[in-house]
Amino acid sequence: MDECLERYKLLMKGRVLDVGGNRVGKRGSFRPPMEAVQSWEYLNTDESKGPDYCCQAEEIPLPDKSIDTVIMTELMEYLPNPEEVLSEIYRVTKDGCHVLISVPFLNPVHGDHWADRSRFTPVALREIAQEAGFQVDTIEAMGSVGAVIYDVLRVACGYAASDNSYARWNRLLEQGRGFFSWLDKKTGQQKKYINTGYFIVMRKSKTLAASGKHG
Repeated sequence: MDECLERYKLLMKGRVLDVGGNRVGKRGSFRPPMEAVQSWEYLNTDESKGPDYCCQAEEIPLPDKSIDTVIMTELMEYLPNPEEVLSEIYRVTKDGCHVLISVPFLNPVHGDHWADRSRFTPVALREIAQEAGFQVDTIEAMGSVGAVIYDVLRVACGYAASDNSYARWNRLLEQGRGFFSWLDKKTGQQKKYINTGYFIVMRKSKTLAASGKHG
């Protein structure tokens, strides 16, 4: 996901809304590019993450067409109403703006299992995005066989274990990351069917916006 964010960072400009993002306690290596960014604002339901807007994504406290770019990574699987959230994002974004989203696919149930609801295929992602009014530019699979196996084993040796008896296996797993990286590259052509998730780039099409689809 960090690689995808880096690859598409030139699309991040103007007023950016990071839906579900963390100002405090960031994960991964990607950091917001500020060259073409006017402001990078965070929306989260957890106050400890330092959001600018502490609220649900179904009701964003911003005017219509006030945002230039939206980032929403690893959040859709938690949403009870993803269609409603994308419609709200459509409302607050300007015509022609980009929305960048990532979702998991062949991935264990998250540690916060009480909130982890869904996994999405490219067909479902495209349908949800288009129903909200967006034009999908690309849906890119992330990770392949090596990444899927590594993630499953990492969870099996981590929060899925009932005790810490798997700790030594977890250490061995970390030492073998190079092998899983090699396997992932060797099986890259299988991403269409076996992957850890998807990265979606979509736009609020000026044509669709002009049609009055959302009033």
